[in-house]
Amino acid sequence: MNWNDFFTKLSAGSVENAYLFTGPEDFVKREALEKLRAALLPPGLEALNENILEGTDAAHIVEAAETLPMMCDRRLVVVRDWGPLMGGKSRDEENETRRILQYLDSANSGCCLVFYMRQEADARKKLAAEMNKRGLTVDFAQLTEAEIAKWIASQLKKRQKKISAACARQLIFTAGRELTRLSGEIEKLSAYSGQRAEITQEDIEEVVSPSLDFGAFDMLNHLFDGDSAGAYRILQLMLERGGNQVAILASITRQLRGMTHLRLAAGGSSVAETAKLLNLNPYAAKIMAQKAGKYAPEALESLYLEAVNADADIKSGRMRDSAALDRLFIKISCLSPEKRNQTRAPSVKG
Repeated sequence: MNWNDFFTKLSAGSVENAYLFTGPEDFVKREALEKLRAALLPPGLEALNENILEGTDAAHIVEAAETLPMMCDRRLVVVRDWGPLMGGKSRDEENETRRILQYLDSANSGCCLVFYMRQEADARKKLAAEMNKRGLTVDFAQLTEAEIAKWIASQLKKRQKKISAACARQLIFTAGRELTRLSGEIEKLSAYSGQRAEITQEDIEEVVSPSLDFGAFDMLNHLFDGDSAGAYRILQLMLERGGNQVAILASITRQLRGMTHLRLAAGGSSVAETAKLLNLNPYAAKIMAQKAGKYAPEALESLYLEAVNADADIKSGRMRDSAALDRLFIKISCLSPEKRNQTRAPSVKG
């Protein structure tokens, strides 16, 4: 089942005897565990009726799961990142898996056992496959942009605030798609907007801390405007915040690729259609398309391939990351609309 199904069933009072929580969307996963805990454990009795296990074996898991609850109907046993559900071979995996499957065949109705994976369980493992077959797996896949926008609106509604669809897309692009980070930015926006009900574009520009992709996007805008000094100021700020030049280059490369495709699609597919195909943020795609429209497609393709070559040069040891970025910055900042037809696309290296 997906996490939406889990929340729906939990709201209706339906709780299985066991679950496998898996997938990369950790914020929603933590929320699901908290709601499950609140549904099962009466206030003040949590410590008596919950076990959180890690680095343990099947015997201890079953022992905890078969312990009777105290002064409530069910207890909660949470097993974090259990070896037989992870990639690679764990100790005595076959017997450990067999013991848990035997427990699941006659699971204690007074317990809810949750295998909580911080990332994804290895679906090839016998226990993971069997729990999925029994409908006990909850998949916490990454949210789509539309789901994130809906989540943002719901979080702001709890604070008596609202946001337009366009501003929600801007917030996602500026802050990134990670819900824990977005949650912090929503708190900041709510405080900053004061008595105003609506979150505006100006609010986002004023208080939201930029993500890696937004920083690279901002740098590109400065470079295309011929403002190298402004681009380097942003680069320095990103490095001071813990970014690294290889990751920054990768983000620049993705955005140059997006601009090239948007320019090639001009007059054919709509910006929205192209953005969907390339998995681009709609807010960013609109601005990128406007910027790309000032240049010939071959000029943008040339810059994209320069970025690809820069990455190849770094990974092969031909250039240091700082020198490769410097070279790319110069290429971009020197490309003005007046020179847009003077650049030929180089071949991609190795």
